[in-house]
Amino acid sequence: MSTTALDPALLTPESLSAGLLSRLGAREDLSRGFGRSTAAALPGAVPLLGGAPSADALPLEALHRAAADLTGDPAALVGALQYSTPGGVAPLREWVARREGVDASRVLLTNGAFHGLSLLFDALLDRGDRIVVEDPTYPLIFRDLQHHEVEVLPLPLTAEGLDLDSLEDRLEAGARPKLLYTVPDFHNPTGVVTPAFQRERLLALAEHYGFVIVSDNAYAGLAFPGVQVPEDYSTQSELVARVRTFSKILGPGLRLGYLVLPSWLVGPVTRLRANQDQHSSVLVQETVARVVGAGDHAPLDGGLDAIADRARTLYARRADLLLRLLDEGVPGGVRAAQRTGGIFLWAQVLDEGIDLAAAQRLARERFGTDAVLGRYFFLADSEEDHGRLRLGFSHLDEEALAVGAERLIAALTAPEARR
Repeated sequence: MSTTALDPALLTPESLSAGLLSRLGAREDLSRGFGRSTAAALPGAVPLLGGAPSADALPLEALHRAAADLTGDPAALVGALQYSTPGGVAPLREWVARREGVDASRVLLTNGAFHGLSLLFDALLDRGDRIVVEDPTYPLIFRDLQHHEVEVLPLPLTAEGLDLDSLEDRLEAGARPKLLYTVPDFHNPTGVVTPAFQRERLLALAEHYGFVIVSDNAYAGLAFPGVQVPEDYSTQSELVARVRTFSKILGPGLRLGYLVLPSWLVGPVTRLRANQDQHSSVLVQETVARVVGAGDHAPLDGGLDAIADRARTLYARRADLLLRLLDEGVPGGVRAAQRTGGIFLWAQVLDEGIDLAAAQRLARERFGTDAVLGRYFFLADSEEDHGRLRLGFSHLDEEALAVGAERLIAALTAPEARR
């Protein structure tokens, strides 16, 4: 047992931090995220950052009707105000299980996808373990991974997903990762959809070498019209964990997602979850159950798939508008190789004479917009932007997109943005 003695005369924030914080609490945040803004946003700024569904794509009426149905039923409302089980309410878990083709015992409802990832990392990773990630990849996972002090093995991402030749070479040379993190559909940031044959090959490698595939499929259901998406990594394998969320379709403020777990992970993940926050909001679970048509409820507004269909059609139109405006307005053009779905464009500025970091500063400080530099998604060469910007378009209507595009063009074409 340790004791801490602090001089009452020296109870400053600095001394309290030094004397009372745990090693984890005191650790410097080493995750890069998307970088830090050096200036406050200009009044009326229209940033092309995004990450959220459009206000006019949210199922407001369906959520209103679901909430009214729940709160208008005293018995149901009392139940939703009581404690529940760590896995989540049975009707919604069963609805998820039918969609995912598994038994409901393998489904655990979470506070969004990031919470699900955190639970998986807690259950699987020890200090010094090795994990494989795509390069580029979604950088916010490193907010959680840094606490586990793991060794990250970045492997190149090709137009057909992870470079599996490179991965196989590493495995044959003796690398033994504990897990592999992947975004198979509408990859963040690149938009890549991993083909079925690549998914099958990766699953075969996982089963041969014994590592877990963590499939972070946050954008499921948001394929642009005409884009075909293969089945996610098979839940028949005991080495696949699926991570999903309702955030990108029904709204991130609900804080609701789910895990589909292999049977051997159900107990450990459920115990960890019970020891942290017990369960997700039952009010939210019951509201979402009514929207999607779980249990005895009829789906509202056509249900989740119909709501997603309307959103993906809207987002495809907005993506095309933004890309066309930038391509026409920036000398040399702007290209997005993967126009597949989701809520981001991975845009390549073809004129290598443009300094994207300088253009971003101008966009923020002079023109009133913003975009994420490519460098924040790469690990192997984190100081290079590779001519890339990640552009968010889902949250802006077409008028606002046109304004944001005009301002970004002004920043990219300003003399100060030339190398």
